[in-house]
Amino acid sequence: MSASAQLNELVAAVLAVPVTSVTDEDGPATLPEWTSLRHLELVVTLEEAYGVSFAFEEVRSVPTVGALRAVLATKGCAR
Repeated sequence: MSASAQLNELVAAVLAVPVTSVTDEDGPATLPEWTSLRHLELVVTLEEAYGVSFAFEEVRSVPTVGALRAVLATKGCAR
């Protein structure tokens, strides 16, 4: 599985939505399931899955899956 597909799978699993409904343009504004609590769960899940740590500033207001992918790319993951 590619890193890109893995990220979509993780986002879908945390938000309990079909993976086919997760695109780079999606985020809290387009997915009602993406609540503040789910955002925190997503951060923890990604840290565990990719073996990275996020600074608060990196993830406090990630607007989309694509932006999250870009943050992960700076850490060498999810390209």
